[in-house]
Amino acid sequence: MASHATPICRVDLSPAEYAHVPQAPRIERRVILARDETNPWQMRGVVGLDAGGRALGVSNHTWSHIDAPFHRLAAGSTLDRIAPAHYLASRTRVVDLTASTAPARRETIRGVDYHSLIDAPDIPEQLDGYEALLFVTGFGPLIEQGYPMTDGADYHYPSLTSAAAARLASVASLRLVAMDSPTVDKPEADGIAHVTLLGRTPTPVLLVETLTCERLRRAARPLPAEGLLTVEPLRAFGPDPDGALASVYFYFAGEGQDAAFEIFSRALRDATLASCGVTL
Repeated sequence: MASHATPICRVDLSPAEYAHVPQAPRIERRVILARDETNPWQMRGVVGLDAGGRALGVSNHTWSHIDAPFHRLAAGSTLDRIAPAHYLASRTRVVDLTASTAPARRETIRGVDYHSLIDAPDIPEQLDGYEALLFVTGFGPLIEQGYPMTDGADYHYPSLTSAAAARLASVASLRLVAMDSPTVDKPEADGIAHVTLLGRTPTPVLLVETLTCERLRRAARPLPAEGLLTVEPLRAFGPDPDGALASVYFYFAGEGQDAAFEIFSRALRDATLASCGVTL
């Protein structure tokens, strides 16, 4: 009798739509936010021009994306200088904060209740061997509604405290922190989580932001404790890419298929990437 077991489940964590896309007939590539003595952030992306010639910005951080250290640190690596093995496939611990957390660190917006402030006690104690952490806060429905592009919304994004960022940076095996929020820092934090994680030496902890985990929440109840996270960046145009839009997927074992999934996960994580001598 043929088996109908599903050894591997794959869920797309990228939003169905861009968080913000200008309706522009022409696109130019340029610096959107340049670092200077008053501004520590660097962003390069594309600018859409409307029929009247007005510029409407679209950065490399619109939609699901990966942050490189240069995004926040002038001396940090650009994405093209980071080996793809750093982020392509990572053994991942899932941290489900969608329910049963302290009311003081939760918010309700448009009827959506979610965990807003991630602190050190929210982080599992045993993380050795994990290469990525995926925080699921319940903010995903608001991303799908376009809430992040409303005035003042950035003060309500789920974010990391400085203590949480420091705790994550202390995990030697960790290479990625991913979450269902447009950023890991609220405005008042002045980018402290970005600085702490992207600035870790000798190996930075890259950030994967603007995910929506609602498909995962519908596919698995309760959420799997661990799985495989894959991050596939789109080509970031222009010099010195501080990040890139990326398709992000989460893989986990089907019921009773832990051994088969481990073989699959190990094969992807241990694969040696070889240059084919092709320059794009």
